[in-house]
Amino acid sequence: MSTTDAPTCLAFSPDGQKIASGTACSGVTITDISSKSKYQLEMLADAHTHITAVAWSPDGQKIMSASPDHTIRCWYATSTHLVGPPFGGHDDLILAVGFLPDSSHAVSLSRDGELLVWDTGSGAITQRVTVSNAAQTIFVAALSVDSTLLVTSDTKGGVAWEIPKCARIAEIALPDIPLLQAAIIPNNRPRVVLAFGDKSFWTWDVNTGKHDDARFEGLDGDDIPFAMAASPNGKLLALEIDGDVDHPTHFYDIEGHEFTTSDMKCTHPFAFSPDGKFFAASSVPSDSKDGSSDLIIHSVEEASKLNAPRIQS
Repeated sequence: MSTTDAPTCLAFSPDGQKIASGTACSGVTITDISSKSKYQLEMLADAHTHITAVAWSPDGQKIMSASPDHTIRCWYATSTHLVGPPFGGHDDLILAVGFLPDSSHAVSLSRDGELLVWDTGSGAITQRVTVSNAAQTIFVAALSVDSTLLVTSDTKGGVAWEIPKCARIAEIALPDIPLLQAAIIPNNRPRVVLAFGDKSFWTWDVNTGKHDDARFEGLDGDDIPFAMAASPNGKLLALEIDGDVDHPTHFYDIEGHEFTTSDMKCTHPFAFSPDGKFFAASSVPSDSKDGSSDLIIHSVEEASKLNAPRIQS
């Protein structure tokens, strides 16, 4: 797999047995975790094969992807055929896609703050809402695995949205430090991890509006958070550091203590399986003779080294 075929986005199936990976030029590939067998979803000749976001329906029957041409495609997961023609409706880069719990509707968010709710069978837009302040670009966005919680930020602060009602349920004022990443803890009370440019992070409870402050230990002054994901139980955070070639991804507990995973080298995109047993990412290109990247899957137990964080004295 060349660097242009490297994973760009990942989504586990609901049963955690397969993973869909979007690529830069080969569309969507499905990998069986046990057998390592792979197959690709059917891409039409005129389709954009660069995938920017991917999602798996809760019933396991459909897969959805977004492309840089502002379109969304939906496939039958088993037959690999398209459900219908591409969905159009966005005028800017699509940041996130996801299925609602009924599997028959989906949501998509673009950089200009347009949130669309779709009927995945007909492709009809059933709801259109702007989730950013006037003339504000979405800088950071995170969508929960079940697509019922969306977190966005712009220069005015952070907002949590209940989907599909598209109602504001919480707001938070941000410090004068760039917010670089956000990750929603899936299987817990609604909590959001917000990572800032000074290596600090907040764990925000959107029900109470309160947040806990912490810092990622072991980072140098120039280390910038580039990508982040949270395990379903919130006990493990994967954080990629921009420009760190030797050790790009670090693993932390929710208090910022780093796990001793020096042997595990990987880069974004990240994904945790729904049961929290597996962690998927892209391999580090420099580890390959031809500079290629590929999908790698580790057990979460391996990533967290049996829950033995390295706590600095």
